[in-house]
Order: sequence, then C-alpha cells, then structure tokens
Amino acid sequence: MRRAFLLILVLACDACRSAKPAATVTQIAADNSVSVTDVRFYSDSISGLLWYRVIVPQSVPPARLSVLYLLHGINSGPEEILTRSAVAKLAGMHRLIVVIPDAGFSYYVNAKHRWHSSWEDAITRELMADVKMRFPVLEGREHTGIAGISMGGYGAITLALKHPKLYGFVGAMSGPFDITRRSASLRRWGQTWRIWTIFGLRPSARRDEDVFDLLRNSRGVPNSRWFDSCGRSDPLLAVNRRFVKQLRESGMNVEALETRGGHDWQSWNEGMPELFASAEQALR
Repeated sequence: MRRAFLLILVLACDACRSAKPAATVTQIAADNSVSVTDVRFYSDSISGLLWYRVIVPQSVPPARLSVLYLLHGINSGPEEILTRSAVAKLAGMHRLIVVIPDAGFSYYVNAKHRWHSSWEDAITRELMADVKMRFPVLEGREHTGIAGISMGGYGAITLALKHPKLYGFVGAMSGPFDITRRSASLRRWGQTWRIWTIFGLRPSARRDEDVFDLLRNSRGVPNSRWFDSCGRSDPLLAVNRRFVKQLRESGMNVEALETRGGHDWQSWNEGMPELFASAEQALR
C-alpha cells in the first residue's frame, strides 16, 4: 500500500511539473507601418511565463528582416519604451524587427543567489528560439543586434561579450558599467541587496559579469559594430567614456554619442535615432 501511495505521489508531482501554461500571442496594434504583438511563453530558465513585445514592419510582399533585441531598464518595461519613445516609428523606418522582453530587475544575467532567474539563458536561448519560430526574422549574427537602455545597456553589452557569435550589432544607452564594482550602500540598502543576490556578495565572485573584465579577457570576438550614448549630465558619463575608450583600445568599431540631458528620456530619445541608424547599417 505504501509503495502504491508513493508511486501515485511521484506521478502526481511529474504531472504538475509537466503542466506548463500554453503560449499566448496577442496583436496589440497595427497600421500601414508596423504591427505590435505581445507574446507570452513558458521559460524553463525562469520557471514561468516570459513576456515580450515585438514590433514588425509591414511589407508587401512579406519579407524576412533583421532583428534588434531592445532591453529595458530598471523600473521600466516594454510598455514604457513604446509610449515614451519613437521606437515603433524607428522600427518601420529602418526596417528592423524589434523585440522587447520584460525582464524585471534582472540585469539580464543568470543570478547567483536567486531561484528561477537564469535570464542570460532565457534571452540568448529561449527568447531567440521563440522569436525565430513566430516571426519573419533573418537568421545569423550578421542580421541580429542587441541594445538596451540603462540596465538593459549593461545587459546588451555583457550578453554580446559572452555570446559573440550571436550578435553583429551591440548598443547601449546610459549603461551602468560599474554595477559589479559598486560598494554596499545603507541609503540604498534595497538596491544593494538585489545586486548581491544577482551578482554575488564578494567582488571576486562578480568578475565573470564585469564588462571591463569580459572585454579585457575576450578572445577572437568577431567584428561587430558597437554603439554607446550617454547624457552629458548623466552620473554614468565617466564610466561610459571609460568603456568606450577600452572598446577602441581593443580595436572595436564603436560609435559614441554624448547627448543632452541626464539619465532620462531626454537623453535616450536623442540617442535612439542614431542607435537605429547604426543598427540598420550593421545589419543590412
């Protein structure tokens, strides 16, 4: 009787694990220029639904296009990017499919001390596979770019350095490239705790997510096109300048832009048209 009960319990647990939510695809908007669609699918890497919004330029006849993965910042998401920037217009103008995943406060890495938070795997494996299955994207690194705002800029750079065979264009706006080197702050204890759970407590444990170390130790990185913008009043301007300098010293093809404004939408809206123009040239 006991064995039978244990067998039923094991089978029930297996059934629970296999009962994954079905994917949903919902068109949000469409006009003569672009269509906007929301997709939610189950991700093993985060043990839950991964939501992304995709902008697809309209074309007659339908054509396959290059794709730009655009990563949001902290306390932001796909909806804010759509409402506070001209990203839909820029996607149509430059003929790029734009994919904006919702990744919360993740920094787009595989968190060291969080369960169900392997965001690097979710973005580079599962998201890319799902996009290729559902939308008319051209395949190959020469047709694939990644960029981001603030936290998303850091994420775009680290993912590109760790997966150089995936992306032919890499862009960042106001990237917090010093995030793995920041000391604990009592005034911002909540943020400090989240950073520790993502990157680890000891500075030595963070080296594998540090953009300067990743760039310094990179070997044989294919010739990608790089873009960086930052506001002249942004507290992150100095670290962005330092990263651009190291990119150039490493022989990278990088376009750098300093905009008006600070760590805000004034700066990002000024930089975004240049980012899209650079992405189109790289992924054409």
